[in-house]
Amino acid sequence: MHLSPPTPNRGGDLSCPLDFVWMELTNRCNLRCLHCYAESAPTAGDKDILDEADYMALIDQVHDLGCRKLQFIGGEPTLNRSLPHLIEAAYKKRFTFIEVFTNLTRLSGELLATFRRCQVAVATSVYSWRPEIHDGITEQPGSFQRTIRSMRRVQEAQLSLRVGVIEMDQNREDIAATWRFLREMGVRHIGGDRLRRIGRGADGTPSDMHELCGSCAGNILTIGPDGLVAPCNMSRHWAVGSVLEKSLAEIVSSPALSRVRKEIRENTLDSSSTHPEVCDPKTCGPYSYCCPSTQQCFPCAPNSCSPCLPKG
Repeated sequence: MHLSPPTPNRGGDLSCPLDFVWMELTNRCNLRCLHCYAESAPTAGDKDILDEADYMALIDQVHDLGCRKLQFIGGEPTLNRSLPHLIEAAYKKRFTFIEVFTNLTRLSGELLATFRRCQVAVATSVYSWRPEIHDGITEQPGSFQRTIRSMRRVQEAQLSLRVGVIEMDQNREDIAATWRFLREMGVRHIGGDRLRRIGRGADGTPSDMHELCGSCAGNILTIGPDGLVAPCNMSRHWAVGSVLEKSLAEIVSSPALSRVRKEIRENTLDSSSTHPEVCDPKTCGPYSYCCPSTQQCFPCAPNSCSPCLPKG
């Protein structure tokens, strides 16, 4: 066991309770997408430190903090053999929302059976309706066909499926047709976003906090395979602590997290095109999910809405 034992929460601001957690199971990926914010690749697992026991302990800690929404992500989470065990653990803990964000190129029958048994929601990305464009972005020939084939299997299993479409130079002309293609496939939950200049998407330039959508100023967190905790999976450059050194409760209530969330909020207030203050069918564009008008909507959070944001 790598993790320090949990300690009671002593101080800090928990007025905005933890609502959603990304749990990154590896930074390895069988694809090498041009825009990847995590810079994942087949050989990018040098910082994969946490083991299955660590993730099991973290599921307990997340649950103890009152959070009931969890997403397993990577890299490509199916490359971690512990994924089925972790899903089962979260299911037994009665998390109300369990999602796996996967490129769906490696969906085994056994894993799909686990998804069905535990009613897992599935999320993936499709970059174009044209295989050659999608495969060019993933740098893996045949990835489009494997992803689409697995999407159909997920639909046949009657599981929740959502698909993200990221706009970049390589697929800009295909966005509208890709949305039509997905709708014709019967995909009900489609989201979109622009390329965020973070990680490989920054094309060699330093990652900039202004590139974040702003939802990580709220009540969500990501835990990396190296143990680092950040406001979201795109804000790993602004990590606020490590579960190898402190309990998750200590990090959640830390001044460091409050400070970074405030800084993110201040740096993303002008992101009106992807961070509308009021969300309704007339103001929501193709880059956001629509939520009740009393809440805010963001392009990246699987729970779609994050009503608990810092004031001011």
